[in-house]
Amino acid sequence: MKFLVADDHELVLDAVASLLQATWPEARVVTARSADEADLRLGQSEHFDLALLDLHMPGFASVTDVGRLMQKHQGRYAVLSGFVGKREAAQLLADGAFGIIPKVMPAKSMLAAVQLMLSGQRFIPADMPLAPATDARLTARENDVLARLQQGEANKEIARSLGIQETTVKLHLRSLAVKLDARNRTDVVIKSLKAGLP
Repeated sequence: MKFLVADDHELVLDAVASLLQATWPEARVVTARSADEADLRLGQSEHFDLALLDLHMPGFASVTDVGRLMQKHQGRYAVLSGFVGKREAAQLLADGAFGIIPKVMPAKSMLAAVQLMLSGQRFIPADMPLAPATDARLTARENDVLARLQQGEANKEIARSLGIQETTVKLHLRSLAVKLDARNRTDVVIKSLKAGLP
């Protein structure tokens, strides 16, 4: 397992890198402090399971620059940012980002989001309604969560049934809410039943 963490803020860089290293002790965590340094690391013929890129570090003038870097080096990317506008986020996702991680996200939630992206799924924060700009189809796991949600199971019961963490269930619920344009879990159930899902 190998991660790249690129951020020009020393505290953020150290915190995220340490969090990943503590969670995956066997992993190699490589760091970069600018877009040029990230470009160099990504171009060293190394495969990264996930590269986390700060949206506003030196070398990135706009989301277009981030998109160019992602397309230059094929891989799995997540964008770290204090704030991302809806239009910017939609562009990043369209350019191939697997997710957007707010820097204010709690450690447990961030790790769950990373785990989700490592499994090949996208992560979109709950307060970022991007359904029109993303693939609205549900993943197999989202369908599993939704089916149990429709049966009235609580998050803990869903987690136990599927053998996943409760935090991961919450992330799936957020994704379902975004894709179904739902305000809360009840709204998710109502709208999914109306749509004949899963």
